[in-house]
Amino acid sequence: MKTSHAAALALVGWYLMTPPLVNAPSKIDMEAPLESWKIYQTLDTAEECDKALLSARAKYEHTASAPLGSIKKGTRAFALQMTFAQCISSDDPRLKAK
Repeated sequence: MKTSHAAALALVGWYLMTPPLVNAPSKIDMEAPLESWKIYQTLDTAEECDKALLSARAKYEHTASAPLGSIKKGTRAFALQMTFAQCISSDDPRLKAK
């Protein structure tokens, strides 16, 4: 492997990203372009990102599915964002604005 190629690979990180909210309460926009998603956490490897994603889903899945009125306002929306989060490579071309 060439040195420049190895250096480029070393710069690639991973983002745990959450989809944006839409105007309605507790609604997320899964169809939004990836460039409008929010970076929740930056990680060094895909494995670290996968672990963080699994942990976040486990932590927030109960809140995301809880009946309305049984949880603090605003927490359901965030919990839904976390349950639909994705791991994305920092060099993913979909992150670039067009």
